[in-house]
Amino acid sequence: MATIFAISDIHGHYEAMIGVLRLVDLETNKENKLILLGDYVDGGKDSCRVLYHIKELEKKYPDQVIVLIGNHEKMFIDWYTTYNDKMQWLMFDLKLLTIKSFFTEEHFTLIEERPEVSKGSYVEVSQYLVQEMKKQHIELLNWLTEKSKQKPYYETENQIYVHAGICEVDEGLWKQATESDDFYWKYPAETGGFYKDIIAGHVSTAEIAKDDDYLGKVFWDGQSHFYIDGETNRSNTIPLLKYDTRTKAYASYEKQDDGLLSESEITLKF
Repeated sequence: MATIFAISDIHGHYEAMIGVLRLVDLETNKENKLILLGDYVDGGKDSCRVLYHIKELEKKYPDQVIVLIGNHEKMFIDWYTTYNDKMQWLMFDLKLLTIKSFFTEEHFTLIEERPEVSKGSYVEVSQYLVQEMKKQHIELLNWLTEKSKQKPYYETENQIYVHAGICEVDEGLWKQATESDDFYWKYPAETGGFYKDIIAGHVSTAEIAKDDDYLGKVFWDGQSHFYIDGETNRSNTIPLLKYDTRTKAYASYEKQDDGLLSESEITLKF
């Protein structure tokens, strides 16, 4: 039997991602899987590096690594494929940390001095930045774009893995009933019983639990929902959810006083 690992909402924090991936075993059992639920970019300073690592991980373990995208990838892809994105990426990425991660500091300084950037319109600035990004990272950007054309969820016999959520009104027709944006944007987080377990990110576990003790931790609602967005920008920790397909037991890892992560079975916190 296999183990399914799941992480979400890395948000450009490369070192935190590497730290948690050390706990993921894809070698011992080739049936083990790692499911990434999206939001790899926007927040930390290493979005580009995070994407390259995930791309290579998928290439190395093509039958074991499943890469979904989140709402932040959707916005980013809309920007570099259309320029006139409805969410105005350049205004959303205020410090330009995501875009800067695709360039060296020296290269980006030269870019900022270009008249297309210093004096251009939103579209002109976007076109120039994307042009420069594509010169060095066209394969990576194409790979990410292709991810946006794939199914926005991963389903097993007992679970639904998704970035944000699904429509839970009708158990048998959730695929048809869920609006396309809800897979990436659903808010607020839903709790309660469903015929399959739903594993999602997108909304901070501390927010769902109404308890800052959940920063960097998995939240289980005691029924059918597991949320794994540990709000990495605040916690500097990416929660890891582990599911044993034989025992059907869930576990997570919590940071100890010595900074190391230790495994613990998930139980409801009263």
